[in-house]
Amino acid sequence: MREEEPNTSEPPAVSAEELVLRSRNLLGELEDLECFLASKNRRESELGSVELRQFKNSIIAESNSLQKSLRQLTGADLTSEKTVHTLRSSNLPFYEAVWAAAKRSTGLIAFNKRFYWDETADDIKAINTRISDRTPVKTRRRNVLVDIVTRGGLEWVKVSTITETRLLFDMAKAGWENGEDSDDVEPSVAGSGDELSLVKLARELSRAAQATRIHYRHPQIRFVLPKVALGIIPAIDSLIANIQATGAQVECGPSPTANCGTPAPALKDIAENLLVDPFADFSPTLNIDCTILLALVSDLSHGAVAPEPRFHHAIMRQIELEKQEKLLPDLLFPAMGARELVCTREAHRRMREIVELIGTRTEKGRTALLMGDDPGKPRDVLVREFRELSDHHVPEHWNLPVKVVESDVDARKTLPATAKIVAENLSEINRSVFLFGWASGQTTISSNRTVAKLIENLVEEHRKGDDEMGPSIWLCPTARSLVGKEKNRRSWGKG
Repeated sequence: MREEEPNTSEPPAVSAEELVLRSRNLLGELEDLECFLASKNRRESELGSVELRQFKNSIIAESNSLQKSLRQLTGADLTSEKTVHTLRSSNLPFYEAVWAAAKRSTGLIAFNKRFYWDETADDIKAINTRISDRTPVKTRRRNVLVDIVTRGGLEWVKVSTITETRLLFDMAKAGWENGEDSDDVEPSVAGSGDELSLVKLARELSRAAQATRIHYRHPQIRFVLPKVALGIIPAIDSLIANIQATGAQVECGPSPTANCGTPAPALKDIAENLLVDPFADFSPTLNIDCTILLALVSDLSHGAVAPEPRFHHAIMRQIELEKQEKLLPDLLFPAMGARELVCTREAHRRMREIVELIGTRTEKGRTALLMGDDPGKPRDVLVREFRELSDHHVPEHWNLPVKVVESDVDARKTLPATAKIVAENLSEINRSVFLFGWASGQTTISSNRTVAKLIENLVEEHRKGDDEMGPSIWLCPTARSLVGKEKNRRSWGKG
């Protein structure tokens, strides 16, 4: 993490004892966050986990350093140059500012994370004007450090505790006159060696964001400058405008309208906001893939299944996974909620074929309820009878039955040209499921990671512009096959 350069031109405003206490309080809050996340049983493979280790270790090291300084400063002259430098050199205020910004965010993913992009030959030549156009230059890998990754990965936050005084000094050194950069400030062009560090950083973050996509979208960049105010010094306003010209948002303080100018909220009041909600962007109607239909009726999903010698190794693995995390109450029921559930006719047909061929009596019974074989049974009766075939609590609001719909080929005509390339690379059943969800704007729930990744790669490779999006797909991190009857069969339910 790039710490802020300390300002040692003024006497320390706090004592070593106070800094030590503040470092312990900060560590305590991070440990409280870890406990909160653990209580939510956040999976490492999901967006619910938060990368905390490196940030926490930096604070531990700073706290240890402060405690050592406290012992050394006992009885020392607190106004001496050495003492002033020691106290003002602490990185603790920067770490506190990062944590305060994180607590005002939502969907926390990580602290202190690097992102990469490839710098082209033209970019390198633009930075170093001494390089001739005829000089061959190899593309090089560049990276930039992001202090906080939030909104499920869609926002990068960069915090700087630089002061207005230091900014004005740096601007004068870089040759700014009347608040204007003497170099070319076009955001798409890399700056020179004496460019202001904040503007250069904004450009680097922009380049990295353009090389990164989360669900087909580029992350938004947000700068947090708690010690810089807007509307007071024109030169600083101009600097902020240069940062904003790269596409970044900028929060300044202290100001009545700036979040970073107010005290950070207590962790207990905002802890839930820090969790990523993986279902926030779900459509009101969910398109259920064949893999999920099978998981919803599998005996493996509804209670303890004793291993048998006849079981395929994939089923043995799923039995172990179910012991660690219950697929229905922990993942699928929360994902589906009370939303309407549909599946394409092709997905329904394939699911029925597998259930009829190898399904157990209870798996067939659940299938009849899930698909509403008896149209006279209302939803509450279907839920009640389904509950009788499960060891888990089946939510009252579960929207049974799953409705079978036609995968309207005509509707696909509204899709971008990329969809044709995607369709050519999918099997008939996957074409019906994923292109239907894409054309209808419905979120598709699937455990078919291979197909979902193929679709994402094809869309990214062949899309015509940044506004072109692929289908909304939620991948269930684990699958469940039917228990089945055959001894040496392969694992069914992979779609």
